[in-house]
Amino acid sequence: MRYDLLLKNGIAVTPEKSFKADIAVKDGKIALIGNLEPNDTAEETYDAEGKHILPGIIDAHVHFRDPGLTEKEDFETGSIAAAFGGVTFVADMPNVLPPTSTAQRFLEKVQIAKEKSYVDFGLFALLVNDNINEMEGFKKAGALGYKVFLGTSTGDIASPLLGNLIEQMTKSAALGLRMGFHAENSEINSHFTSKLKNSSGVKEGILLSKARPVISEVLAIQTVISLAEYTNANVHIHHVTSKDGCLLIADAKQKGVKITAETCPHYLLLDANMDKSQQAAAQQAAAHRVYPPIREEIHRKSLWDALNNRTIDMVASDHAPHLAREKSLPVWEAPAGLSGVETMVPLILNEVNKGRLSINDFVRLLSEAPAKIWGIYPQKGCLQTGADADFTLVDMNKKQVITAAESHSKSKTSAYDGMETKGAPVAVIIRGKFVVKDGCLTGTKGFGKLVSPAL
Repeated sequence: MRYDLLLKNGIAVTPEKSFKADIAVKDGKIALIGNLEPNDTAEETYDAEGKHILPGIIDAHVHFRDPGLTEKEDFETGSIAAAFGGVTFVADMPNVLPPTSTAQRFLEKVQIAKEKSYVDFGLFALLVNDNINEMEGFKKAGALGYKVFLGTSTGDIASPLLGNLIEQMTKSAALGLRMGFHAENSEINSHFTSKLKNSSGVKEGILLSKARPVISEVLAIQTVISLAEYTNANVHIHHVTSKDGCLLIADAKQKGVKITAETCPHYLLLDANMDKSQQAAAQQAAAHRVYPPIREEIHRKSLWDALNNRTIDMVASDHAPHLAREKSLPVWEAPAGLSGVETMVPLILNEVNKGRLSINDFVRLLSEAPAKIWGIYPQKGCLQTGADADFTLVDMNKKQVITAAESHSKSKTSAYDGMETKGAPVAVIIRGKFVVKDGCLTGTKGFGKLVSPAL
């Protein structure tokens, strides 16, 4: 058999097992996993000896700021950063300018991404108070899912009124698309932020956590759960930060609510109690605003427990870039968000090397689960014949130092600047084509394509 690409001598990794295997690609799809026949050849052969071959890593929560905020990031720079970070598919959020709140704007954004992206992508459609009539158009246009901001973040987008939200969730259930929620309560956040703005002598990380307290997340998650029970909608909680939130989600799952959840590297690895001296000197991660905020150690530990007991289903970066000069502003003036699409894979692989997760857990959390949650499995997120030939090849022994200034994002900032990690992506293949190979960008602008449950 003549294949397009052969990956030889690598260790294939699934959520269930790791095994030595050769992988063959034909016409952008996985054609064989296992042992080649003696007469099998290929247009290109890559020796993956000593490397783990993972199904392409999915980052199902990024903000590439395109259109309207492209001084911070755009689909070209964001997708290049993703590729160098080992990510083959990204799901981009709709709080841009103008917001992706109509089917026409959605289609315009699809075109922007098609022209610029180096990696495959999905796009979320924004639900606001008055656009329920756009929901069918979003699905026809190829939306990955719907996004609802229950609390404000970048863009200050207001939550739909509860009556409208119930109708939207009922319709999403009928249309078969999942709804993702930014789970905070704006009224609570505004109240405590105004009280704390003039505080002094409090660590900045603790200050931010108190300004947007755990009860804000709890009340929002409770609302989503109650409405999901009432409407039978499939719901997803983005960027869970707290022990309390995990307990609510676990209880809802036991009751049969159709709920999934994610957390992010910064909630797993950073602590609101950190002193500035414990953080990367230039970045002071806990002092950098991110919504919802980084919390204390008790919550961080609970998030790891929730990953291991499958209360939290997946990990995503919530890559939310801003310019370095913006992030250097005083705590109440700096915009919210941390860059992360390029560092997520090495950061979590580093935890695998520490024994906190297995490499199989890693694949479940960063590939299989996001593909299943957002309806693109088994096209994406697995090592199966017939699936897209998306692979992230990693060297579990490779050490590197995260250097913000060398990021491929427009935002030369990182909460982990100067941190050494062990375990790194060394090649990225999308639909059978190398996009990054041995540290070099080999892909082409505009190669990435829209993928969604509707297509």
